[in-house]
Amino acid sequence: MTLLRTTLLTALLSLALGAGAEAAPEAIYGPGPRALDNREIFAAANLPLWQELDRAGAEGIVLNASLLMAYDFRGLTRRGAEIPRPEGSYLTDADLASLAQIVSRTGLDVTYVAGIALSGDRCDPSLDPAEVGRAAAGFEVDRNVTRLLEAGIPISAINVDGPMLRLLPDSGKAASCKASAGIGFDPMTAAEAVQAYMIELRDRIEAAQGGRPVEMRWLVNLPNWQVGRVPRLGNGRGAPTTDLSQVFEAFTRVQAEGRSPGRPLEISEIVIDYPYAYVRQNPGHFSARLRTLWNVSRDLNPSGRQPPLGIIVNSRSYANPCLKREGQPDAAFLTFRRGQGAISAACQRAQIGEDTRANAEDGVFDNDTDYLRDSFAYADGLKPGGELAKQLVLRDGTRIADHIAHLYYQSWGVNPLSNAWYMERLIERLEDVR
Repeated sequence: MTLLRTTLLTALLSLALGAGAEAAPEAIYGPGPRALDNREIFAAANLPLWQELDRAGAEGIVLNASLLMAYDFRGLTRRGAEIPRPEGSYLTDADLASLAQIVSRTGLDVTYVAGIALSGDRCDPSLDPAEVGRAAAGFEVDRNVTRLLEAGIPISAINVDGPMLRLLPDSGKAASCKASAGIGFDPMTAAEAVQAYMIELRDRIEAAQGGRPVEMRWLVNLPNWQVGRVPRLGNGRGAPTTDLSQVFEAFTRVQAEGRSPGRPLEISEIVIDYPYAYVRQNPGHFSARLRTLWNVSRDLNPSGRQPPLGIIVNSRSYANPCLKREGQPDAAFLTFRRGQGAISAACQRAQIGEDTRANAEDGVFDNDTDYLRDSFAYADGLKPGGELAKQLVLRDGTRIADHIAHLYYQSWGVNPLSNAWYMERLIERLEDVR
């Protein structure tokens, strides 16, 4: 889909926010960076598959930062350390050239998932908060984003993954200032740094692509936040952690102060990462967290426009036991590879699973088919009249699920083993629901 379609969708969602009208969310697909075909999916031979995805109505592609990282620059081992990532875990220049052809031939928009640079040496408490943000943005553009731009791949949107979570002192995120540098910032300082980071990313990328506009979206890892009496996932009865409301209040205040020079920052969408396995485990917590997020994001933009939502319809990693029986992979990130080859054909079949009633009802979640079923059930639950949508109605009658702009069919974890396999089934689904 073209940027024009994205712009029109944004306009329609803005009307929907004001009038309560429904607008069907658009689909964005994210290839799994751990899949056996994490690079091959972009080969010229798979162009017809991408064209089918476009014809089925998908709006675009979302790329995880790890697909572009030749080095792990988070500084997790010692300050300033950069660890070479395993060959085959990231896209080569030739792969990016193929991706450029796919984008050119289909018109699919490209979204880049940012945020990884908010860690390591960029976590310098001696710097002004805005300098922290700008330094992180410049580093990420130079190391990752430039690879896309130099390949001729225009960027339509940036999903900034967990920016505040990466900067707080009680963060549990692996790529964060706490994990990599042993420090953290208070909510107001973090908010200033994040605003500067987002603006610098936007301005640098727009300038590099001749003024083509870039949407800035905020990706919230929602289970990792305390929301009122709902604790952060895994915290149980532990000490209270930073509340989601505190963070959004701080960011809203920084936005309202308007101290940043140049064009104000407009958050075009709040993207929610909330794996379906956790939704299913405690739907009440899901509803409470999402309701709060909706309410605290009302005044986020100086323009007065409340951002619509995006939902990543993912779940937890469902790994088949055969993976352990086949021994540990040489590189932890490349889950399905052993040495120079792949796991056995039998284990590949087991990991993909079967679309049968027995597999659906066995109560065991251990293959890609289970993951796919969760992903589609998640999307169905958010439709008008769906079980999740029913829980997301406010006292004033606002139906939050009506304000979902995008559904992101992407994965952070093990699933799927085959991107092509997942794409084929996503295409079928999109064609069925059109």
